[in-house]
Amino acid sequence: MLRLFFLTAFLLGLIFPVAISWSDNHWKNLMPDGEGKQVTTELCGTCHNLQKTVVSRKSAQEWERTVYDMIRRGAQIFPDEAEQIVKYLATSFPPGKPVEQ
Repeated sequence: MLRLFFLTAFLLGLIFPVAISWSDNHWKNLMPDGEGKQVTTELCGTCHNLQKTVVSRKSAQEWERTVYDMIRRGAQIFPDEAEQIVKYLATSFPPGKPVEQ
């Protein structure tokens, strides 16, 4: 029984990091192409995976509030980068656009 426990723990230790890595890449791949994609995936994806971003639908004003909230929380984003990110997110994930998963 103890041997089965250690075998299971070992296998989970191998599989779990791969699953987390796949998850991050999965959400990055769902980011549509467009001006601002690279800066968005690099800067936003530094602090968290992009799942919430990909499934959110917000107006330009709501995305701007979200981006500046992240900056207030410590995100290292310059004003010109913030403008690019807001424009990209507002274009890529507006209200009413179907969610892809």
